Amino acid sequence: MITTQTFLETFVCKTGESVYPLGNQEWDIQKWSARTYRTLGNVLAPVDYDSMPPEEVAKLGLKPKSRRSALPISDSLLSEALRKGWLVQEVRFKADGKTPSSIHYRMGPGLYEFELRKKEEAAAADQELRQTLLQEIQVSSGELPSLFLARMNEFASAAVDEEAWSNERVRKFIHFLIAFLRLKQWQQHMEYKEIGATYYRRIGGSKVFDANRDVFIQRLEKWLGAPVHELGIVSTGSVGPMLFTGDLQGKFSAYHIGAVHATTDLAVALDQYSTSANILWLVENRAVLTRMATEVEFLKDTSSFVLGVDGQVRGAHRKLIRQICQNSNIQLVIIWVDADFAGTVIARDLADLAGGVAVRFVGTADQLFTDLDAYQKWSEGKSTEQEMTLGGPAEWKKICKR
Repeated sequence: MITTQTFLETFVCKTGESVYPLGNQEWDIQKWSARTYRTLGNVLAPVDYDSMPPEEVAKLGLKPKSRRSALPISDSLLSEALRKGWLVQEVRFKADGKTPSSIHYRMGPGLYEFELRKKEEAAAADQELRQTLLQEIQVSSGELPSLFLARMNEFASAAVDEEAWSNERVRKFIHFLIAFLRLKQWQQHMEYKEIGATYYRRIGGSKVFDANRDVFIQRLEKWLGAPVHELGIVSTGSVGPMLFTGDLQGKFSAYHIGAVHATTDLAVALDQYSTSANILWLVENRAVLTRMATEVEFLKDTSSFVLGVDGQVRGAHRKLIRQICQNSNIQLVIIWVDADFAGTVIARDLADLAGGVAVRFVGTADQLFTDLDAYQKWSEGKSTEQEMTLGGPAEWKKICKR
């Protein structure tokens, strides 16, 4: 356990300052020079402290370096907290070394040790939870796509989350994955709410994962490269539309140039699509798609198919793009997104789906890139929407032919 003096000199004292005990409950803040020293303040903090604060103190949200001029607790609890070292009172003096200039309440060594112990216990629990997930992944080997399980294994073993999720969301996602893998061992198909219901087995269990449904599903689809329906999650409570214009052929449907069409993630999960087009446009914003759809002659002349991703590359988008590139005679994939940070992330994801087909990134009609790094460098610091440089068929033909 940290001593009170070490705690105060680490978190309360400024550079060059130290504390000197005046008794069991009080310390002077001093700063020494070559010839003398100055008393800069005073701290109320016990030498022997208690590290089991009540909930009212723990939920104050204090950090070692934070200071508060007042606290939303009773005077009696404040007095007890100072006496037991859950909190400390810092008084800073004016230049005379006697007159108070400020009074603040801060985390004490008792609360610090309590929070440290909580973090250590949470870390141990998280590690145990990750081990449980790794065991479930091993059990599922052969039952789910190997690349999908490999990505899940990487997630379970990573020290830092690649999506920069909070610890709480990561923890919830691990529970979700364990629940999914266990349910998958018993049944091939499931509704999204079944995952929580069968895992927690209590009233409200079916709703536990609802708040994170979209981001959880999106991550599964990113790992899988296809809609979650291929994992057996047959219903997520919503049907995801995908908008496009151009010629598209499937086993159960056929679409032609001349309008904006829509298919769904459910259809993509079951069908096999191809197009007669030679150029595949992947655009971020719906307005760009609808504008291009009105130019039927341009689509015909350039043999273009345009797919909108609506600012979010879902699993169904991933599968449809791969199908079109693999099942058709696509010679060029044109990626046109907003010139901002989010756009470069989308561009990178889309480029990975081209499967060896030549890729062209659109900055403007006169600024085109075949290299992702060059495009990302050009986009740095920009905040430009597609619609700002939309243009028309003349500009689009430049993009196709250059």
